[in-house]
Amino acid sequence: MKGKRVGSTLPKRDANVIFNRRAALLSFAGAGVMGAILFRLGQLQATNLISREYTAAADENRFDTRIVAPPRGIIYDRFGTILAQTSKDYQVAVIQDDVDDLEEVVGRVGQILGLNAEWARRAVLRVRGSSRYEAQPLQEGLTWEQFNAINVRLPELRGIVAQSADVRAYPYDIVYGHPIGYVQKPTQRDLDAAMADPEQGQSRSVYLRNPHVRVGKAGLEASMEDVLHGEAGWRKVIVNARGVEQGEDETERRDPIRGSGVVLTLDHDLQRIAMQNFGEQSGSAVVMDIYSGDLLVMASAPGFDPNLFVNGISQANFDGYNLDEKKPLYHKTVTGVYAPGSTFKMIVGIAAKQAGVEDNWAVGCSGGFFYGGRTFHCWRAGGHGRMNLHDAIKHSCDVYFYQAALRAGPERIAAVARQFGLGEHFDINVPNIRDGLIPDPVWWRANRNEGWTGGLTVNYGIGQGAMGVTPLQLAVMAARLGNNGLAVVPRLVRETRATASVDPPRPPHIAGVEAEYLARVRDGMYGVCNEPGGTAMRAGALELVRHPETGAAVPLTAENRSWQPVQIAGKTGTAQVRALGSNRGRHFSTIEWRFRDNALFCCFGPWHEPRYACAVIVEHGGAGSSVAGPIAKEIMRATLLRDPSRREPARLAQLEEQLGRSV
Repeated sequence: MKGKRVGSTLPKRDANVIFNRRAALLSFAGAGVMGAILFRLGQLQATNLISREYTAAADENRFDTRIVAPPRGIIYDRFGTILAQTSKDYQVAVIQDDVDDLEEVVGRVGQILGLNAEWARRAVLRVRGSSRYEAQPLQEGLTWEQFNAINVRLPELRGIVAQSADVRAYPYDIVYGHPIGYVQKPTQRDLDAAMADPEQGQSRSVYLRNPHVRVGKAGLEASMEDVLHGEAGWRKVIVNARGVEQGEDETERRDPIRGSGVVLTLDHDLQRIAMQNFGEQSGSAVVMDIYSGDLLVMASAPGFDPNLFVNGISQANFDGYNLDEKKPLYHKTVTGVYAPGSTFKMIVGIAAKQAGVEDNWAVGCSGGFFYGGRTFHCWRAGGHGRMNLHDAIKHSCDVYFYQAALRAGPERIAAVARQFGLGEHFDINVPNIRDGLIPDPVWWRANRNEGWTGGLTVNYGIGQGAMGVTPLQLAVMAARLGNNGLAVVPRLVRETRATASVDPPRPPHIAGVEAEYLARVRDGMYGVCNEPGGTAMRAGALELVRHPETGAAVPLTAENRSWQPVQIAGKTGTAQVRALGSNRGRHFSTIEWRFRDNALFCCFGPWHEPRYACAVIVEHGGAGSSVAGPIAKEIMRATLLRDPSRREPARLAQLEEQLGRSV
């Protein structure tokens, strides 16, 4: 009998039992796993119905929020002329994700626009640090011809986009470069400052990285950034897995809100006339309402074009401005500090009156005053003869004021100067305002570590030495003299959405300054411009008369010659920049420009009913009577003819309503 083979297969029935058992186990396990999955899905669905957490997360993978930069607020002059606005800017941009060779395509764009290889290199570096999926500007500020040249070649420029964007524009370029300032693209310093904000750091940083955002960098644009920039909008775009925009959800967007408009106190016509009258000269002119403090003119020459900064100024243009010895980027109205020269003599006269100097007190001027072992010269070598206060102001006699300063003393002179606005800080909403300097013995000891001397007081009498004032302060001084001692304060901004246009209250009287003292120096200023021998007879020849019915200033003609003349009262000044030494007696034109005297003039008018004050400083211009005075004459003549303070100013609400209808 044969035995069974070892290792033979199991019976068929046993194999089926084992298979069925394993299949059942696998089925139970699969059902358990599937049940767990279904349970978890149900749990997630129920959770999402309440919190919408997972729907939002899914949407974030499908949608992207894009910032929309707001238009900046419009800046107007006092009568509604637009001085800074938003306009369309033509640009060429690139979407990196659509480009095969970024260097090549940017180089071809540069060739079309006539730009060099260095431009292309810088553009590539700038773009590579930005989003790959959004259009990044390569060149902004294109002319219409350049824009068309790019458009017709777009089929051969893969990834290149021709587009337009809203950008800041300044229609009167150099006329308002200093008071209004300019905007620029945010810098790394701006981004770092935004990130330092614990509340809005991240969102502000994202906003600043938008290629169309600009921030204020000078003038009112910088100091009023929070008012002007508005509120950013956003739109929800559909993106693919790479972040490329595929469309937009029109139901999910917020339009940006334009920044607040700003109405200034400036009068465009007068500002333009002031800038024109400087020609090639360097300096500043200020015109001010002597009661409200409204600054009608705030000119700084030479000017600069703020439009060049909006999309990034070229190195050549910046060097041209920065290396110019007349400093066109320097806001001379508030940052220029100059010795006041003879325009300071009214302050010395008031201080001398306070010290008890009588009206009939007079000195003899023979051309010099010997004091402390040296001779202090008068500007007129042969002298002026016998001088009282009125004649000393009219003829600008130095010898009289040397001695008047000694009678008054430096402490009293400094106190009166500060009461009339010299050395005082005036916040008029522009940055970098300097306070100048009115020194006294206490300051001198603390800062120079030496005692005050009589020689310093003598120099004080003619506005020379360590003192310095700004053109704005000089205008305030003239205004406070013109309004009979009211402590008027200047202002540049008339109205925003947050601050309604309200005329300020009448300013208080300056304490301790008697009307009699003011009358004496004002009469002297009248003599400067209107009496024979006055140092500014040329500036006083306005050729205007007062209309007998309306009281308005009108040009002088043969028919109205009998009407009352319109006159101003003023004071010339010539201030040394550097001691002449061996240059004394040399012809003015042979002295290097930066070492020539500064020319000054300040005034108020009309004499019969004062309303406006003016100050002009011409850097290294020479004599105030022949240089600054004629410029002031033209500015004041235009001001008195236009008489802006008696005209109804524009209202911001009406201007913005008109803007809304035109958009």
